Amino acid sequence: MWVQRKASVATRRVFTFMDKRCHLNTNPLKREASSTLPHQSRVVVCGGGIIGCSVAYHLAKLGWTDVLVLEQGSVSGGTTWHAVGLINPLKGGMNDIKLSQYAIDLFPKLEQETDSSTGWKSCGTLMVARTKDRMISFKRAAVTASMCGVDTEMLSARQCHDKWPMMRYDDLQGGVWIPVSGTVGASDLCNAFRKAATNRGVRIMEKVTVNKVLVSNDRVCGVTTDKGDIKCEVFVNCAGQWARDLGKLSDPVVKIPLHSSEHYYVVSKPFEDPVDNMLPVLRDMDGRIYVREWSGGILAGGFEPISKPIFSDGVPSPFEFQLLPEDLDHFQVLMDEMLHRVPALEKAEIRQVVNGPESFTPDGLPLLGEAPEVKNYFVAAGLSSFGITNSPGVGHVMSEWIVNGHPPYDLHLWDIARVDCHHMNKKFLYDRTVEVVGRKYTLAYPNMEFISARNVKCSPLHSLLDKAGASWGAKMGWERPNWFTRSPDESKEFVGTFGKPKWFDSVGEEHRSCRNEVCVFDMTSFAKFEVEGDGVVESMQMLCANNVDVAVGRIVYTGMLNDRGGYETDCTVTRTASNKYFIVCPTAQATHDAVWISRHLPSSVTLTDVTSQYTVIAVMGPQSRLLLQQVTSHPLDNRNFPFGTSKIIEIGYAPSVRASRISYVGELGWELYVPNEYASDVYNKLFSGDVRPHNAGYYALDSLRTEKAYRHWGGELDTNTTPWEAGLGFAVDLKKDFIGKQALLRQRQNGLCRRVAIFTLDQSDMDNLLWGGEAIIRNDRIGGYLTSGTYGHSIGRPVGMGLVDGTSATGAGSNDLVTVSRDYILNANYHINISGVLYPATVSLSPLYDPKSLRVYM
Repeated sequence: MWVQRKASVATRRVFTFMDKRCHLNTNPLKREASSTLPHQSRVVVCGGGIIGCSVAYHLAKLGWTDVLVLEQGSVSGGTTWHAVGLINPLKGGMNDIKLSQYAIDLFPKLEQETDSSTGWKSCGTLMVARTKDRMISFKRAAVTASMCGVDTEMLSARQCHDKWPMMRYDDLQGGVWIPVSGTVGASDLCNAFRKAATNRGVRIMEKVTVNKVLVSNDRVCGVTTDKGDIKCEVFVNCAGQWARDLGKLSDPVVKIPLHSSEHYYVVSKPFEDPVDNMLPVLRDMDGRIYVREWSGGILAGGFEPISKPIFSDGVPSPFEFQLLPEDLDHFQVLMDEMLHRVPALEKAEIRQVVNGPESFTPDGLPLLGEAPEVKNYFVAAGLSSFGITNSPGVGHVMSEWIVNGHPPYDLHLWDIARVDCHHMNKKFLYDRTVEVVGRKYTLAYPNMEFISARNVKCSPLHSLLDKAGASWGAKMGWERPNWFTRSPDESKEFVGTFGKPKWFDSVGEEHRSCRNEVCVFDMTSFAKFEVEGDGVVESMQMLCANNVDVAVGRIVYTGMLNDRGGYETDCTVTRTASNKYFIVCPTAQATHDAVWISRHLPSSVTLTDVTSQYTVIAVMGPQSRLLLQQVTSHPLDNRNFPFGTSKIIEIGYAPSVRASRISYVGELGWELYVPNEYASDVYNKLFSGDVRPHNAGYYALDSLRTEKAYRHWGGELDTNTTPWEAGLGFAVDLKKDFIGKQALLRQRQNGLCRRVAIFTLDQSDMDNLLWGGEAIIRNDRIGGYLTSGTYGHSIGRPVGMGLVDGTSATGAGSNDLVTVSRDYILNANYHINISGVLYPATVSLSPLYDPKSLRVYM
């Protein structure tokens, strides 16, 4: 019985694969690995788990067959073998959905190719909701899935029970049914990848340990193993929970921040009346549990709110086909929820309690792509308990990344180039892992922040802003004010909602203060670089789409593009000397941009990261000139200080502040780059005169810039979006050469298949606001999605920007695109689908606030 089992298992310490394989694997892997270590291979993949085998298979599928997979133990012996194998496209964002779709499409093809089973069972998935907000999240996720062609069905509580009769349902609001989903055999799938790869010429060697990854001229050149050295052109780290330790075995070290944690599930013996083999997977995310059929019984697991990180000092060796000691007190929180949702488990006989390690990244997202530190060193790790479901898709995108130099679609949120030094700190990783495991099933509200491992990087103004009522968020480790309380009694605590948030009125006040008076924003977190040396002008001209060969003191807004014409980043470039530039980039792009820029510079040009040298105070609003003129003697009128110029001036007691007249809110303003030691004085001086500013945070900044239709990295701009599509052709100079120019010329000749437009809702539903990601409905068909969404406090209604694509003319899921012209966008009827409700919308290609930008130049 369940209760009796609890006492008896407490004394167990470690299960091995050989003892338990009959319970967890129906098709053990055959041992057909190569025995002779080659002296060279075009690609060396380290890690013979499901990710490594998938990457090897997909490389061979693209014609790269000179691939060697090295596994320190046995194939699938790390964490693959004990994985549960749930496949569900209704999770995460569009990238997760695309990867799951690819997997579901691949399973039958892989079985046919290898004449072996993957264990794929299309039994469907039922996700149930205990709260109204969880139902809203399901509806929003269903809308996202519909944009990718995934069918779902919203169900009542009673209908959920009809799908899953063993379930208690009296406390449910309802649920969502995903028919095209199910389960797969983790070891079966790994075996299929292995067989398909070797059939195509890939070599797999077990019992080979990589001791060092060799680097020459910042590029991979080989590996040293316990069996000998191997030359290679490309190295792929697919080492799972060992990936962080493996990353340290090169010079320079490759930063791969992940940390192992315990992960529990329980397997019952077959029920007296065996459970239907096609019983859907059940996910009760409010209870933090999942349940699936297993050999006539039940397998149930979950993601507890407070996890148990392990292996902080490295994974013990050997650790193959092993589990961890059971901690039933820790497991109790999940076990209680299982018994609550599936009362039949009370009488079930338990076959095994499984406690297996899984590795997690600090943000819970995968680490994919080429390592910033070493060329041709690729990483596919940190799948954060979604390794099985994402393994086919990860193999697919990684193989294209390696072969073609880029993934098939934008993956900047998963790119390992988002990693910073603090992410590798052991205490940071441990503390964040305690939280990040449970976040897998925590209801994900808009703008939700991590609460662990905070205050990593703080602006010199942090304590002053905290006293002023700042409610904090974090990006790239930097603490940043999201909004400010209006009274000492107002709580700073984040309270999640899909409707009108508690901070709505406070942000509205900040927004209006910026439009009508003047506000200060702490923008210290933005990445800042100096590039200088002989040949810097020519290098920057090639890197930037806009012309940056301008007079000293001029500021240029520009994109840095890839050879496909997509954005690698957008930035402002200030020429500070004949051979020197000052570059400001998005906060999240700090690592990526440093690498992208430096890899395109000659040895005569140096790049210096000066982010931590300056505090950035943005002074924005129609009274900004009056405010600044109180604290500086430098003339700030249009003749002496026109828009788009940057000068060194005195402010307060600070002798040299770089003042740049530029705006991200659509108002007159300056960004002040203050040496850190003077930051507090400058800030205090701004608040000491007759004209006094208001503090404002990033929520107001987002509302202000969206009203003005200023594009945003990670929203309107990404690696697959071009300046033409983004409506930023004014920031492109075709009279010079630059990376991506040829792609832009081809696109301009062929016409656009998608384009950014601005949308406002004709009515406001404060219980169902825009947050970004909503579907654009054009002439009653899906025609794109919103890349940004907020409330425009100046225009008095919800506002967003989104990509309108050409599929709406032919139907969602069609590959037939039409040219998206100005007329195509403007001459149509629009709605925005928010949580399944269609709201009439008005479209525009011009900013809704101050379309002629008169206020910026006032």
